[in-house]
Amino acid sequence: MEKTEISLMKNNNIFAIALLAFILWASVACNNGRIYESYQDLEEYEWVVTDTISFQMDSLETNLGARSILSVRYDDKYEYNNLYVRYFLKDSSRKILSDTLLNIQLFDSKTGKPLGQGYGNRRIMYDTLPGNIVPAKSTYHFVQYMRKDTLSGIESVGLKINANN
Repeated sequence: MEKTEISLMKNNNIFAIALLAFILWASVACNNGRIYESYQDLEEYEWVVTDTISFQMDSLETNLGARSILSVRYDDKYEYNNLYVRYFLKDSSRKILSDTLLNIQLFDSKTGKPLGQGYGNRRIMYDTLPGNIVPAKSTYHFVQYMRKDTLSGIESVGLKINANN
């Protein structure tokens, strides 16, 4: 083999190792202690008042401290500045552990500019749910609690659970 071929092989190996290291670093760095994350897309980007969005935790390995975070993906077709969401947390025997009305600001009330993360006309807003203990077997329920039966511009609703660090 010539020196150039050996040099190219070494460069390819170094590149492959560097790429693998970057992928491993990115997967660990982006996790941020995440235990669970799931989204439910809403049909035609509409949240109807009769639609309860539920997330069932069957085998989370935590009765320890954790933060539960509601995620709302929305666009500029949403008509209001805020979104009222009724949140229920039930244990495996369906006992209500938490029943809270959340007021989530999606747009600035003075300027009308969208809040949250994103670009263009699509955003995502995160809101930490009350309490910091997540029962291993529990169900989260979310119901839109606005005065209008059908809310346009809500793309999906999600739940994240992060371990307290």
